Amino acid sequence: MSAIVLTVVVVGVGLAVAMYVRRPVPEVAPVGSALTRAARVDFYQDAFNETVFMRPGQYLTRLLVFFDNKVVDGLVNATAAAIGGSSSRLRRTQTGFVRSYALSMLAGAVLVIGALVLVRL
Repeated sequence: MSAIVLTVVVVGVGLAVAMYVRRPVPEVAPVGSALTRAARVDFYQDAFNETVFMRPGQYLTRLLVFFDNKVVDGLVNATAAAIGGSSSRLRRTQTGFVRSYALSMLAGAVLVIGALVLVRL
């Protein structure tokens, strides 16, 4: 059995020497058939993946980044600006006098009671 295997190996090496050592290898690949050209570019799988997955994924990513920058960050910045503006206006009402705080509490209580009366009617 091993003699057969050894014979096949020697014949294979002899054929390889005859095909690739004695004959020069061409520097430019032959043109070949359409199937050969397709095989050289991996059967166009890179072009397919780029067209079907990569480009739409890039557009979706750009859309999501735009949405995040304009809508989400815009909402956060608008909320921060509203709180900052209202806090600066509310700061003016804090005088440090107890009588002005008591008047504010009385006004708030009157508003709550007025709202309760309006709801019950």
